[in-house]
Amino acid sequence: MVEIALVFFVADEVDAIEIPHVLYGEWYDEHRLRRSVPKVQQFVKEVVPQYSPSDFKSHFRLSRGHVEDVMTTIGPFYWNRQHSKVPLQNSVLACLWTLSNQESYRGVADRFNITKSTVCLHLHEFCSLVTTYLSHHISWPTGQALHNSELGFRAAGFPNTVCAVDGCHIPIVKPHCENPVAYINRKQFYSVVLTGFCDSKRRFCHVNVGHPGSWHDARAFRLSAVGRLLDEDPQSLVPEGMHIIEDSAYPLLPQLMRPYRDNGHLTARQRCFNQKLNVARVVIEHTFGLLKTKFRRLKCLYMKNIANISTAVTACCILHNMCLEEGEAIEVDEQVEAADNRAPHPQNQDAVLHRNQICDLF
Repeated sequence: MVEIALVFFVADEVDAIEIPHVLYGEWYDEHRLRRSVPKVQQFVKEVVPQYSPSDFKSHFRLSRGHVEDVMTTIGPFYWNRQHSKVPLQNSVLACLWTLSNQESYRGVADRFNITKSTVCLHLHEFCSLVTTYLSHHISWPTGQALHNSELGFRAAGFPNTVCAVDGCHIPIVKPHCENPVAYINRKQFYSVVLTGFCDSKRRFCHVNVGHPGSWHDARAFRLSAVGRLLDEDPQSLVPEGMHIIEDSAYPLLPQLMRPYRDNGHLTARQRCFNQKLNVARVVIEHTFGLLKTKFRRLKCLYMKNIANISTAVTACCILHNMCLEEGEAIEVDEQVEAADNRAPHPQNQDAVLHRNQICDLF
C-alpha cells in the first residue's frame, strides 16, 4: 500500500498509463508491449532547424540566440542535477514549448519523443534553474534605467514615477496544501496572486507569486519584498519626490500614489489627476496581458504544488523580460483576471498632502 501511495504522489501530473507496473503487475507488462504510442521522430533535429527566425520565436518565444544563452547558463547545472539522457537542447525547447502553449502534456511528449512524466519533471527543473540563474533579468530600476522609466511615465502624463504595481490571478487546479479552500478567489476558481511591478517599458522590475487567490491585493503586497522594504527603508527603493503608481486596492503612502476615491464630489483637478494616473498605470495591465499572451500555460497551470506553481510563474516573468530585450512588438491579451481591490485603507496624512501637491500641478 505504501508503494501504491508513492506512485500516485509522483504521478500527480501524468496519466495512469504512465504509472509504474506496480499497480498492474503482469497485466501491465503484457499490454505495454502491445501498446504502440506514435510519436514525432527527429522533431528537434529535422523540423525545428527549418523554422524561419520569426516562426522559431512564435513557437518558443525566444530567439535562437537567447535560447543558446539560456542553455549556456543553465547547462552545467542541468547535467549535474538531472542526470538525464534527454539532450539539453531537447529539454529546453520542450519546456519553452510547454510554457508557450496550452497543448497537453501528452501532445508535447509525442512531439518531442519523450514521456509525459519526463515533460513534467524537466519543466519543474527548467523553471527552477531559470529562477535561480537568470533572475538578474528582473531588477529594480536604478540609475539610467530609473531615468528611462521616469521619462516614459512622464510622457504618459504622470511624472516622477518609478514603476506601476498591480495584482492578477493565475488560475490553477485544486492545490495540494493544508487549506486549498483559501485558493478559491471571489470569482470562485482556484488561483494564486501574482503581484507585479513594471517600468514604463512593460518590463517586470519585481514579482511576488504564490499567495492564495482569496487574499486581497494589499495583503499580498504588504508581504512582498518591496512592501516590507517600503516600511523599513522606503528611500532605498523610491527616491525623494518620486512614487509608485497603483489602483485603489493599495494603501496611500508618500511613495505609493493611488487615485482619489470618486464620491461624486471630486474637483476638476482631482478628476484630471485620476485620469492621468490611470492612463499611466495601465502599463502594468498591459504587462500582465503580454505575459499571458506569450506564455499561455499561465491561463491555467495544471500543477498542484504551490512551490512549483510560484517557480513556473516567476520563470515566465523572467522569460518575458528576455523577450522584451529583443524589442519584439506583440499583441496584448486584455482578458486579465484582476485581483481584489475592494477593501478601504486608512488615510496617511503625509501621503494625502503629497497627493494634493501633485494634484495641484495638473
